[in-house]
Amino acid sequence: MNEYFHTPAFLNSILDYLDIKPSDKVLDCTCGEGGHSSLILKRIGKEGFLVSIDKDSEILEIAKKRLSQISSNFLLLHLPFSSANEALKLSGLKSFDKVLIDLGLSMYHIVKNERGFSFFSEAKCDMRYNRFQNGIDASFVLNNYSEKEISDIIYKYGEEKMAHRIAHAIVSERKKKPIESCKDLTEVIAKVYKYKGRLNPATRTFQALRIYVNSELTELNNFLSILPSIVSQSGLVGIISYHSLEDRIVKNFFKSSNEFKPLNKKVIVPDYKEIRINKAVRSAKLRIGVRF
Repeated sequence: MNEYFHTPAFLNSILDYLDIKPSDKVLDCTCGEGGHSSLILKRIGKEGFLVSIDKDSEILEIAKKRLSQISSNFLLLHLPFSSANEALKLSGLKSFDKVLIDLGLSMYHIVKNERGFSFFSEAKCDMRYNRFQNGIDASFVLNNYSEKEISDIIYKYGEEKMAHRIAHAIVSERKKKPIESCKDLTEVIAKVYKYKGRLNPATRTFQALRIYVNSELTELNNFLSILPSIVSQSGLVGIISYHSLEDRIVKNFFKSSNEFKPLNKKVIVPDYKEIRINKAVRSAKLRIGVRF
């Protein structure tokens, strides 16, 4: 099997949207297996420099092999994107000309069943990007939180209208036996309401748990707060989001910021051709801000 599982959104067009040029100093805040980073590294040439970070040390090892085949003018760092200012400090650069962050879940985490992200994985329901860092996993939430706490998480972070019923089913099931695997959780949700259309009924609950255990919205807000300190004058920031919670935060930031303004009046979405090739990007939204 090819070790590069994930095809990022706006894979080729991101270079043009962010106007990546030779000699640019670029930060890729969500390196993953290096999908975007590999294209950026080719575009910036020998005069540019790429810093790529990710909170998942396992996935960075794949990216390292991939990028090393292209060039040596890059630096990989095991950091969350909320520590982008630390990445700037460690790189020795004064600022970044272009910054990219893709907030989506990598296909790597889904394909690697042992990571506990996939609906039908029989591995522990983990959902943490950094398994080696202290912090609760999704399984702990499912088996220890109160029904109201679980319901609130699913409703707040998954925008799931059936949150109360799902939480009640989870608590009822765990009285019989612990909910250990992702498959266990999917089966509980399937009893609440059946599969209809292309969206698995467990989708919003999985999203909510993933966001919660990784503190994703807090991370995003922290990242946005440090952008002015790392982006050069007239520099561009591209942020790819996949659900309304993230997109709303990004949209409001660019509209209200005193240092950035939106580059495009309308949000950028994948075209029909890209969606046909990669259905996973159909909900992707790209917003670009410029530093002034």
